[in-house]
Amino acid sequence: MRDLKPDLAQGIAPGGPALTGADGQMPLWRRAPSQRTRDLAWSSLSPPLLSRLPDGADVVRVAQWPAGVRAAWQDWLAQADPSSLPETITELSHHADANDGRSLRLGRHAERLLHFALDHAPGIELLAANVPIRRANGHGVQTLGELDVVWRDPAVMETVHWEMAAKFYLMVDGIEDRWLDLRAFVGPNLVDRLGDKLDHIVRRQLPLGRTAEAKAALGHAIDRSEVYLLGWLFYRDGVTPPGLDVLGIAPDHQRGWWSTLDAWMGRASERAGQGSGAARWCRLQRADWLSGARVPEAETESAEVLHAVLTERFTDAHPDHGWRRDAPVMVCELEPAGTDQPGIWVERSRGFVVPPGWEARAIERARRD
Repeated sequence: MRDLKPDLAQGIAPGGPALTGADGQMPLWRRAPSQRTRDLAWSSLSPPLLSRLPDGADVVRVAQWPAGVRAAWQDWLAQADPSSLPETITELSHHADANDGRSLRLGRHAERLLHFALDHAPGIELLAANVPIRRANGHGVQTLGELDVVWRDPAVMETVHWEMAAKFYLMVDGIEDRWLDLRAFVGPNLVDRLGDKLDHIVRRQLPLGRTAEAKAALGHAIDRSEVYLLGWLFYRDGVTPPGLDVLGIAPDHQRGWWSTLDAWMGRASERAGQGSGAARWCRLQRADWLSGARVPEAETESAEVLHAVLTERFTDAHPDHGWRRDAPVMVCELEPAGTDQPGIWVERSRGFVVPPGWEARAIERARRD
């Protein structure tokens, strides 16, 4: 049996090393008052999920900003007027073209923010974004895929292709034959797994940049292919297992917790009884999953109220509400922002509360070849 020990120093469950920087200051994607700034900072400055790629992927590597450029971009963004930055998904949805659903998808939004960052970061040159790669065949023209980002590193005069993904995976146990496997990380809707996504990027998407069709579309060759994989990983009741470095998972990756409704409520009540400080809660809409939550007190709720809401949701018997019963809900534990920001609550930890039966379905999905 593996020796797994929770670290509850950050709240209900650990928020991960990324909650504060080496200087003890919260990173920009958590502390900035504007969500525009926070989301843009998250998409361009938050730590990657992976520190290295699996063996056999030697033709590509994990994306890295050029030396000095990242710090210069962070300084630029910290001083930027939020009104000049890209809108949030919520803002976009108020005036989006009903036929353009892509712009409102979380992954597409994160890509859009990264494009903005590369286009404005000092000392870097964005060459192209979302480049379709097509090939003529006997039936016409086939679209092979698209290149997410192509940029030039002036310091070494290399052209770099990045494939970006912003993903959220919950690690499930109960698969002892191969528990330490990237396929044990499943999406909350059970559609995809981290191992499958990475395999698709490395074996299908990045090689497109080295095709003759890509060279023709860009007008030049790609010198480097890199994986730009951001996101959050969530562990059962906040217990981070040992040995994740074997999978290439970065030690400072952003992490949260997932729990059943009763387990979550039990820990919340226990912490309240221990006098661990005031805590409020909120449910995070998918549009707000990227960066740290920052919520007016009027939009928060107690653990008891949230427990009642989730109980009703998971027991909703309406025949058309299966998605409500079966889908995990992202919730955020909050703490006061400080005496200088009265009425504002900020994220302490985040996690998924999962409905009855979800874990069994998730384990089955993780085991599937």
